Amino acid sequence: MIYGTIVVCGGGCYGGYYVRQLARARAAGALTVDEIVVVDQNAECTVARLIDGIARHDTEAIAAYGWRTQRADAVSDRGELEPGYLGLPIRFVAAAWAEFFDSWFASTIVSAGAATSRDAVVPSPLMPHLLADWVAARMEMHRPGSAVARVAGSATPDTPWQRAAPDLAHYASFATWMCPINCIEPARCPETRGPRDWTMPAAVSLAAQRAAGQGTPYDVLALFHTTHRLFGVGMFDVTHAVRVDAEIARLAAQPSLRVLVASVSHCHGALAELWSGGAA
Repeated sequence: MIYGTIVVCGGGCYGGYYVRQLARARAAGALTVDEIVVVDQNAECTVARLIDGIARHDTEAIAAYGWRTQRADAVSDRGELEPGYLGLPIRFVAAAWAEFFDSWFASTIVSAGAATSRDAVVPSPLMPHLLADWVAARMEMHRPGSAVARVAGSATPDTPWQRAAPDLAHYASFATWMCPINCIEPARCPETRGPRDWTMPAAVSLAAQRAAGQGTPYDVLALFHTTHRLFGVGMFDVTHAVRVDAEIARLAAQPSLRVLVASVSHCHGALAELWSGGAA
């Protein structure tokens, strides 16, 4: 697989796992990438230390801060503990995720083109509904003087597990069990041992259709779908953000604008409803 920039959210245990898997994929010839960017507000996080070691070709630091890329019995006697990291095109950005995406997505949208189509984001499983905040900021930019608010959701997907958050985000899942971090959501569910005959994007789309039938249609369905790409790493394409921003800009002159933002995988999802202008 060929990528331009891959952004990894988080420099702790989850981010470290994703960086290790990307390094393994690249070493195996399964991944070509121009640059991996790891974003964490902790400048002293584990992955920041790993990246410093990579830059200095410090194999001891790489071994200390990097997840092992080889089986222990495959390590050579020469101390080359983590060859998959050496030469990895990776850099670290010390920033809050929301701050980083505000800047990076904006510059990406301005320069949208062939290169952008190869960029992707690896989200953290524990991060808040950042894309709802980013979409709200873009609505405010395209509709100056018009306030944007999160409102109680009109669309609720039909899933066995759901939770409403105090910030009006809504979380939904087809799983009533704890899923492992490295699950790739295969066609046969590892937990049920049966076919995975569900997918959250379809469930969200059906919920949006029901909301429209009940009198609260959405002007924009901002769907960010994270899918497994390689070696246990899931991503969503930056083109999703470019497309959503273009749709908001196209409809910006409307008296009001209702947007459903959904960050989803096949099995899990975070939703938020945004309203701008008029009476919600």
